[in-house]
Amino acid sequence: MNPGLGAAAATGVLIAVIGPVNAALQARLGTWGMVAVVHLLGLAVGVLGLLLFERGAGARIDGTLRFVLVAGVLLALAVLAWAFRATPGEGIPAFAFLGGVLGALVVVGTIVAIQHLGVLAALVAIVSSQLIAAALIDQFGWFELPVIAMNPTRALGLLLVLVGVLLVARRG
Repeated sequence: MNPGLGAAAATGVLIAVIGPVNAALQARLGTWGMVAVVHLLGLAVGVLGLLLFERGAGARIDGTLRFVLVAGVLLALAVLAWAFRATPGEGIPAFAFLGGVLGALVVVGTIVAIQHLGVLAALVAIVSSQLIAAALIDQFGWFELPVIAMNPTRALGLLLVLVGVLLVARRG
C-alpha cells in the first residue's frame, strides 16, 4: 500500500476524533483552558518528535532553540498541572487530553500524504476517511456524544459525498 494513502486514511480518522476529544476537554476547562492544554501538548509532542526522530543536518538544535523547547515543555507541564487541579471531582476522561497529540500527528500525516499523493488526492483521501470515521462516531455515540443513528437520508448524503470525493481523486 502507498504510504501516502495509509497516512491520509489515518489522518482523516484523527481529524474526526479531534473535535469530540477537544469538546470533552472544553466542557471541563472552558474554551481557552482547552486551547492552552491542546496546543501545549502538541508542542510537547513536537519537541519529543524533534528530539527522537530528526537527526539530519537540517535539524540542528542550537542553544536558543533548546531553551525555547525546554521552556515550552515546562509550560506544557504547568498547564497540565493546572488542568488537573482546575476540575477537582469532575473527572476529566483520559481521552480528553489526546487533542494535542492527535493534532501533531495530523500535521505529520498530512505532510506525508501530500508528499506521496499530491495535494488534491491527499486531501480527498483524508476527507473520505474523516467522513467515515465521523459517521461511526455519531452512530455509536463515542467520546461522550449523543448517538445520531445512520438513516437512509444520511447514508445517501454520505455516499454522494464519497462518490464526489472519488471523482475528484481520479487521475485522468
